[in-house]
Amino acid sequence: MSSATNQLTVLTISQFDSHNIIHLSFTIAFAQMIIIILLLFETPFRNPLLLRLDQFKIGKPQLAVKSFAATLFVAMMYNIYSVFELRRRFVDAVDSSNHILLAYHMFVAYLMGFSLFLLVTINSLHRYIKEVVMVTETIRAAKKQNQAYENCMKKSAEEAETIRKDISRLKTDITNLESECSMKEQAVQLLRAESSTLKDRLEGCLEEYDRLLTYNKDLKEQLQGVNERSSHSDGIISAFFSWDRWGL
Repeated sequence: MSSATNQLTVLTISQFDSHNIIHLSFTIAFAQMIIIILLLFETPFRNPLLLRLDQFKIGKPQLAVKSFAATLFVAMMYNIYSVFELRRRFVDAVDSSNHILLAYHMFVAYLMGFSLFLLVTINSLHRYIKEVVMVTETIRAAKKQNQAYENCMKKSAEEAETIRKDISRLKTDITNLESECSMKEQAVQLLRAESSTLKDRLEGCLEEYDRLLTYNKDLKEQLQGVNERSSHSDGIISAFFSWDRWGL
């Protein structure tokens, strides 16, 4: 009975090719752990790995990953079922080969469960790191915008200070211009007063000129009258003293 059980155990283990399964499970687990380490630490391989994982989440690669996870889950459930089946079947048996077979199925189930856990961890890490990267890029963009805003505010403050200085200078210029304008208005008023005085004098001169013209006209008329009278007197005198009159 014991030899038959041993033969069955050897046949079962050789049928599932235990060495290859364990080696493959360890390879998958170590590869997943390396991926997790590369994702956890910021290395030059992190961004290419994230891009590669992005590609595995779309199209046919996504279907392949889901198929791989489903295969691992089915294999793990099969090994768990085998563990419970062996425990139920060999509950009273004390054969060491049964314990070896039970330990093998438990070990394979643990490895596959651990691989599934690592697969879920990689998926979660990938999602969280993508969110962290997006948040980091958003923060960097916000910092750049804030820096640009601060530079703009600084430039605006400098421009505002320059404008204030220009306004102060313009106010001073306006005050000086107002003073000059007031002085010029006073000068204009003085000139207007002088012009009014000169106008009055001119009017007086014109009146005097008109009076002199009238007086000159009167004098001319008087002189003309005098000349006429003088010429008439000269005619009488010359006629009186004429030789013809006296027969000389």
